[in-house]
Amino acid sequence: MAKRKLRIVRRTNNIPVLGVCEFCNMQFPAHHPLSGQSEAQAAIQQQFNAHKCEPEDMNQAAARTVREATKD
Repeated sequence: MAKRKLRIVRRTNNIPVLGVCEFCNMQFPAHHPLSGQSEAQAAIQQQFNAHKCEPEDMNQAAARTVREATKD
């Protein structure tokens, strides 16, 4: 089983506002993006540490890909 890893995918003014688990693609938002960089990073890390990692099945991955492609 691959190890899960947190990746910050969105920043605003160099403050992390969204992280994602590279194994299951679960997203972790910083609920108060105007807080300091270390507070935002800690909030995202705490959510990541607490989640139960379950990999997406192929149907979930396809639906997520379509949803993200048509989001804007």
